[in-house]
Amino acid sequence: MKYFFKEFYRHKWRTLASISSYFLASFFLLLILSLNYSQQNDSVGILRSTGTHFIVYLPSQVSCCPPGCEDPTDGSLIAEGGYTMMLNSDVISTIRSIAGVRAAAPYLLYKLYDKRLQCDITLGGIDTSNIATKSNVCSADNIISGTYLKGNKGEIVAEESFSMAHKLKVGDTLQAFNGKLIIGGIVNSGIKPGKADLYAPIDHVQDILKDDLQCISDGFDMNIILVEVADARIQNRVMNDIKKQLSFLAISSYNCFQPASDVMGIMENAGTVLSVIIFIFLIIYSAKNQLTALMERYREIGILKSLGWKDSSLSFQIVASSLLQSLAGSIIGILFGLIVALMFGMNGTRVFNSFEFIIQPDWIPVIVLLCLFGAALATILPVIRLHRLEAGEMINSYN
Repeated sequence: MKYFFKEFYRHKWRTLASISSYFLASFFLLLILSLNYSQQNDSVGILRSTGTHFIVYLPSQVSCCPPGCEDPTDGSLIAEGGYTMMLNSDVISTIRSIAGVRAAAPYLLYKLYDKRLQCDITLGGIDTSNIATKSNVCSADNIISGTYLKGNKGEIVAEESFSMAHKLKVGDTLQAFNGKLIIGGIVNSGIKPGKADLYAPIDHVQDILKDDLQCISDGFDMNIILVEVADARIQNRVMNDIKKQLSFLAISSYNCFQPASDVMGIMENAGTVLSVIIFIFLIIYSAKNQLTALMERYREIGILKSLGWKDSSLSFQIVASSLLQSLAGSIIGILFGLIVALMFGMNGTRVFNSFEFIIQPDWIPVIVLLCLFGAALATILPVIRLHRLEAGEMINSYN
């Protein structure tokens, strides 16, 4: 060990140059990986939740559950424009247990022909607290006037297009579904697979329709299940798992997740390739500097060999000194990188006005190991030549 420090002190500028190369490699690699992670977090984070919703239902050939009505104008359970049957609570429990399902919510969608308005009206019963309802039907974020479903008896919210077509406003009373419905708010939910004309909490809709839907019973109180997936990239797999376990169900999705998944894959692959290229360049740069420093010591090593030092001892000295310099440089570079990232974070500074440094602790040991690998790589040629050449050849070959 004394020899190491003597060598470091005698050739301090050469030692500092070697350490500096690993310092720069680890410093820039840490910051580049942090920026790449930030970019993926910002860009991919948005795409990850794009189109991650779909509905599940059981198609039917009849307009409503027996022994109910036979005339479709008298009312029917619907989904995607077709008739459906009621589902029990075991189905939604099974869907919630599938890996990748973020949330699943019950939905009761009913269509009735209204003679006063001379048109079909759809009424959706929703679970207002579930995120799957927000992505598939509507939420408080979609309210444009009034208030969003406070839970008052007989209170509903209406779609903007429906209220405009029939000149309805907040506070109006709508005579429909064999009773009086008070419009508490108006929403614009956009394009959603479970869109309806009117919305109310699902238990209120069950109560409103209790005389029309004679099949409503304990455990059978929904005809659609709204599903929200955790990540667009796994949506295909989640839908396939549902089909395998519940093959009798139909699944309807707008397929928005597919292009989002493709773009995320491209962005992540591009970011990974870029990081690998930068890493290879930095490690090669560091290893080259280390190799140059070792070659400059070749005459000294030849002299030591002529004095009787064993090849194994000299090889150990070469490898150990290279690894120690690499370890010192990488640790200093990482510490400096952490300080820079912390300073940027405290000031709220963002690189390119978009990205911030997000350090992942798992990267730190990996960067150190990669620098050590580069240092070990740089010692291969000197060690091989040390074992192949005689001491005189090493001294005479020095330029």
